[in-house]
Amino acid sequence: MGTTPRSLRAFMYYAVLTGAAVAVHQVLPAGARPVSYSLILATTLVPLSLLVRHSTGRTRLPWSLLLAAMVVLAFGSWITAAGGGAVRALGDEVVTVGHALILAAALTLVVIRGRNDLGGLLDGAVALMGLGSVLWACLLQPGLAAIGAPLTARITVLVTIFVLSGVLGALGRLWFVGGRLLALQLLVYALLIALVGNTALALTSGSMTVDRPRWVETLFLIAYLCVGAAALHPTIHELSQPGPAPVDRLSGGRLVFLGAAMVVAPVIGGVRQVIGLPADGLLIAIGTVAVAPFVMLRIHRLSRQRDAAEHALVHQATHDALTGLPNRAELLARLEAAIARERATGRPAVVLLFCDLNGFKLVNDRLGHVTGDRVLVEVANRLRAGLRSADTVARYGGDEFLVLCEDGSPATVARLRDHIVWALSAPIEIGAERIAISASVGAVTSDGLVDADELIRRADEAMYEAKLRHRADGQLVGGPAPADSGTAA
Repeated sequence: MGTTPRSLRAFMYYAVLTGAAVAVHQVLPAGARPVSYSLILATTLVPLSLLVRHSTGRTRLPWSLLLAAMVVLAFGSWITAAGGGAVRALGDEVVTVGHALILAAALTLVVIRGRNDLGGLLDGAVALMGLGSVLWACLLQPGLAAIGAPLTARITVLVTIFVLSGVLGALGRLWFVGGRLLALQLLVYALLIALVGNTALALTSGSMTVDRPRWVETLFLIAYLCVGAAALHPTIHELSQPGPAPVDRLSGGRLVFLGAAMVVAPVIGGVRQVIGLPADGLLIAIGTVAVAPFVMLRIHRLSRQRDAAEHALVHQATHDALTGLPNRAELLARLEAAIARERATGRPAVVLLFCDLNGFKLVNDRLGHVTGDRVLVEVANRLRAGLRSADTVARYGGDEFLVLCEDGSPATVARLRDHIVWALSAPIEIGAERIAISASVGAVTSDGLVDADELIRRADEAMYEAKLRHRADGQLVGGPAPADSGTAA
């Protein structure tokens, strides 16, 4: 989506004015800062409201959640500004709800934008969750232990770190493969700054609303500035559309990475015990529970993609690229298998029809090869449409098609020949052209003695005899000629 001068001006004005307000906030006295903080936070509501208003359908959901999060955070900030430390617990709870809504908005955005890159999103989430484990073990856990934080508080912080790290990893993946849209960059910056700010609060006051260091307060204000500016930037609308679908390959390095991500928490716990520190059971338990499902889902997805790729390669090797019918090699393999079954039972049962289109060269000469290819595709679809599941129709090459059936009765030969006549009875309409197509058909029934190549040769000879009897006029426009047929024993 292109950018417009008006939207870019709104983006620039908002960034400059809000940035100036953040700078002024630093020099305000302590008593005025809660009100200033709340006002700056509230500036995000206007651009987010406009974004929600101009969004439609499910593209509105992430922005509605983000708007709700900012409303809740603003409410929590106003509670503290009005009541001070007396309502600290209530303010903290409200702010926690706001942070949960932010994560929900980010997750929704990841699902919508990254629907074509699920594997990459899982990799990004798992990678950052591993780094979250390191952050917890090296910084947060010792800091919380030093200030005597209760178990519930530590669990809350650890879960928050894992969730926020996973969301950041997924958003980072979207940033990497999705054209690096500025709106997405700003949202990533906002979450990253929030992660730093929450880490600092966990190690200092432990409160989201009161007694915050000034520099931590500034970090949160910058994060809010990024959110509001992102909502005004023209590229924000592209985030509500599915992103690109990068190639997702299974490799040894990918498997090693997933395995390492799965064991990082237990390894950290083991290292702590080896060096004489108590093993961090909280990290081992929550870290394993948080990461293992993602790793298993990733491995399952890679396995399915490998199976699908192998199936696609087999299909490509055995089917015609233009019509999707079995190709010559696959027809020969199926015919040999049918003859083997026939010999095992001792009863001849294989019927083979060799079908060659009449006047097809005139179609290519008059209308071009592109139209000729479309005619071949339509003929293939018609021949395939009325056959039984056990029958095989294959493109042998050019405008030649073979039909294979393992029921050697005369009624079967008549049924298949009538099917070909009926399938080609109606003209093929391509654009303004009505192309009448007929076919010469040679039908043979196996005698139980010949091999696949010989049976194909006999069917070809029977078709050629029918071709000689065919009158090759009236092939392009007008009523279709009936299919000629020859029969050989």
